[in-house]
Amino acid sequence: MLFVIGHLGDYHVPRYEALMRLAARRGDEVCLVEVFGRSGFYAFPQTRRASFFEQRHERVTTLEKDVSDAGGRWLSVFAQLTAIVRQVEPDVVVTLGYDTPYSLWLCFVRRFTRPFGLIYMSDSKADDGLRSNIKEWLKRRLVRRFDGALVAGERHRDYAEFLGIPRWRSRVGFDVIDVDQFSHRAQAAYSTADEVRGLRGLPRRYVLCVSRFVARKNVDVVINAFASSRLADQAIELVLIGKGRDELALRNLVSQRELDGSVRFLDALPNADMPAIYGLADFVVLASEFDQWGLCINEAFAASRTAIVTHTCGVARELVLNGVNGYVIEPGNADILAARMRTLALDDALRERLSARARLTVEQWKPSVFATNLMELADCVVDSDEVVSRAEHE
Repeated sequence: MLFVIGHLGDYHVPRYEALMRLAARRGDEVCLVEVFGRSGFYAFPQTRRASFFEQRHERVTTLEKDVSDAGGRWLSVFAQLTAIVRQVEPDVVVTLGYDTPYSLWLCFVRRFTRPFGLIYMSDSKADDGLRSNIKEWLKRRLVRRFDGALVAGERHRDYAEFLGIPRWRSRVGFDVIDVDQFSHRAQAAYSTADEVRGLRGLPRRYVLCVSRFVARKNVDVVINAFASSRLADQAIELVLIGKGRDELALRNLVSQRELDGSVRFLDALPNADMPAIYGLADFVVLASEFDQWGLCINEAFAASRTAIVTHTCGVARELVLNGVNGYVIEPGNADILAARMRTLALDDALRERLSARARLTVEQWKPSVFATNLMELADCVVDSDEVVSRAEHE
C-alpha cells in the first residue's frame, strides 16, 4: 500500500501509526509519501508529527520538505510521485481527497503504470453548504476514476455513493483521534486543575467552544445563546478558542451583549495542550451552519465531556446521539441552544451521565478503526476485477 498525503499533521499521525501496526501484523508493506513538509494551516508546533519523524521510519518520504501544503512546486511533486509509484509498484494507493492535485495526478499516472487500486479519504457530505449541479456532475465524473472511499460516517458514505462509489467499496473511520492518549491527558488535568486554570486563564466553570472564527461556524449564535441562557448569573463563563477573520466582530458582539466579564477569547493552542482545556469544561458546543465532521467533539468525548452540536455537523447522529450522550439541535436557533445550555449547566447529574456515555461512545472511533476499515477496503478493492479494467480504460 502506498499512502499519499499532503502534510502529515498531528491528527493524521496516530491514524497512520495504527495502519503501520496492522500492516506489520498482516505481513503487508505500507509506504508513506508526504508531499509537503510544512503546514500552511497550523502556526503552532506539531509535537506528534515531530516525534513521528524523529523515529526515522523506513518507507517514509517527504517530497518537498521546505514547502507548505498551501501548494507550490507541483511539477517537481508530480515527477517525484510518478517515480515512486513506478519504483514501489503498489497494489493499492490511498490518497487524501479526490480533487487534490496529487490525487488527480495519481488518476493520471496509473494509466501508464502497472494497474493499482485507488482509494480516496474524505469527510465531505451532501449538506456541506449549497451545491451546484454542474460542480456535482464534474465531481461524479472525477470520483468514478477511484475504486473506493474511506469516509467519516454513514452520511458521508451516502454522498460517496451519490458521486459514484458503490457502497460495498466504501468504509467509515476517517475522522478519528488518539482517544486513549487524549483521555489520559484530560484525566491528568484534574489533579492540577488550579494550576491549569491559572496558566491558561480559565474560569472555575465554563462552556467551551473550539472553532474557527468564520461565518459558517456560527460562533455569534453561541454568544447570543450564552447571553440568553443567563449562565453568567451562575458564575459560569463562555470560553472561545480559535482564530479567524470574524474575531473583531465577535468581540464587538460580546461587548454589545454586556458579556465582557463572562466571555474569554483564547488563541488556538497546540493539540497536546487541549485535553486539559476540554477536561475542565462543563461541556462543549459546536453550533456550525454545517461542518464536514467536527473533531473537537471527538476530543470532548475523549475527555469525558458531553456536547451540543447542530444536525448539519458530521458528528451528529454518528458520534453524538441526541439525549443519549449529548444534544443535537437545529443550526442558527439561539433560543434552543440557550435552553440546552441551561439544562446541561444546571443539572449536574444529567451532565455527568451524558459525559460518561460520551466517553464510552468514542471508544468506537479510535485509530484502530481507521486502520482496520482502510485495510479491509484495500482488500476489497484489490480483489475486485474492476481495478484492472478501470485503470486500463480511463
